[in-house]
Amino acid sequence: MNIVLINQFFPPAQAPTGVLLADVAGELARRGHAVTVIASPAGYGAEGAAAAPEIDVIRVGSRERHRSGIAAKINDYGRFYRGVGRALAQLKERPDVVVCMTTPPFIGLAAARLWRRRGIPYVLWCMDLYPEALVAHQLLRPQSLLLACLNRLARRERRNAARVIALGADMARLLTESGAARVVEIPPWSCAASSQAELAARELRRRRGWADEDVVLLYSGNMGRAHRADEFAALAKRLRGQTPRCRFVFAGDGPRRAQWEQQWGEWFEFIPGVAAEERDAHLLAADVHLVSQQPDWKGIVVPSKFPAACALGRPVLFAGPPDSAVGNWLAQADTGWLLPPGDSSAIEAVACELSQCAPRERKGARARELYNRLFTPEQNYHKMIAVITDAAGVTS
Repeated sequence: MNIVLINQFFPPAQAPTGVLLADVAGELARRGHAVTVIASPAGYGAEGAAAAPEIDVIRVGSRERHRSGIAAKINDYGRFYRGVGRALAQLKERPDVVVCMTTPPFIGLAAARLWRRRGIPYVLWCMDLYPEALVAHQLLRPQSLLLACLNRLARRERRNAARVIALGADMARLLTESGAARVVEIPPWSCAASSQAELAARELRRRRGWADEDVVLLYSGNMGRAHRADEFAALAKRLRGQTPRCRFVFAGDGPRRAQWEQQWGEWFEFIPGVAAEERDAHLLAADVHLVSQQPDWKGIVVPSKFPAACALGRPVLFAGPPDSAVGNWLAQADTGWLLPPGDSSAIEAVACELSQCAPRERKGARARELYNRLFTPEQNYHKMIAVITDAAGVTS
């Protein structure tokens, strides 16, 4: 089969969407399919290894590093849209299927246009939902005319897709309600760490000055608009001066980092993000992983930090809606603690248990069991390949 994959980011850029796409591209190539990726040359955070040589990568759009400003993003998106259109028109071989992620927003419309003109099926793999995210971020009012226009574009993008992939049940519900007819739920996956990473994690704790008895609670990754830290700050204040020491460490960058540093610098420790090759040791160095989600963003995004914690056997402290994908996974498998936004009583309950080693180990073991059931690359690669090949009318 000839398969085209489209996303703004792809290795060596280490954006989470690009890393997941590289996993799928590599697996498709290993199974003998011809794989072409259309992506931007722009950088994103730390860089890792380049794409496998058997994957044909077409780079279009801006070469500048990813920027967070609205005007800069619109410019980057416009250049990428135009580049994708040209690249699809100039392909030497007719694709059997096109797979579009959702960075930039509405890039699936390029595949929908190809479907209308040439009958080539496409799969929409949703990492986040637009225009829903614009409403959650309060950039658009629910009654605005622009939102009505964008909703029509979203319905066109989703309705015509041969398959639409959602990351969780809450996202699947929103997609179905907005007109997507063939929704498949495939959660994000993560990779387990090696024994060498365990040794590196102990050394990393020593270098960072984290004592063996310290309880390290780590938030690692994008501090974006979909995330919150109010409950973590309240818990840090409650645990101040307690033995063993509980350290709230925030690693990475994002639109909210400066605000969080200014607001809670007394309670949190902030460190830079790490390179891809140091990621496993960095995550394993923590005793508990912090994951958060604003209630208005439920179903619009599904934090990939949760599967990553489960892969490493680390319990999760989740500040977010209980009926979200992460809230449901955590509660059903007892893989950590839930801090519903605005629920002060939950702070006290978690504080009483968090510093104890036995509950952390028990919940960490259950997190690893949940990983084996839901989040391993092997089972989710198989699901992804089946969806893609079925969309093209071919069984895997």
